[in-house]
Amino acid sequence: MPVIELDMLIALVNRSDRLHKVASELFQGIASGKLEGVRLASSALLEYELVLRSRGYDEKDIREDIEAFKLIPNLDEVPLTSEVILKASSLREAYSLTYFDSLHCATAILYDGQIVASDKAYDDVPEVRRLDPFSLV
Repeated sequence: MPVIELDMLIALVNRSDRLHKVASELFQGIASGKLEGVRLASSALLEYELVLRSRGYDEKDIREDIEAFKLIPNLDEVPLTSEVILKASSLREAYSLTYFDSLHCATAILYDGQIVASDKAYDDVPEVRRLDPFSLV
């Protein structure tokens, strides 16, 4: 099963996000064991922290969110490694991905070649298969 990137994390915690319902169902499926082998890219947690910091959230709120993500049953993390960083650099050159999209994409490629994301930028990368979150719930 695939790697999850930032958009599902943001949608999960933000009830007004257009993807909130699907993100909630996705994470419920993971927690219940219905969706097996789904992993969270560590780079998504880093991006999550930076986005919230840029929006003025305090350290305690950010820390609590990340701790809550870690408590989701059956959701393991794929670490950010030097191999991921190097692969991401190649992806940025080849496909003009943003910095964090390239990290998430590289993580997915090196994990199992699939990523759960609403962002269609991944569709241009032949090494990864983007799974629309609506197709999983």
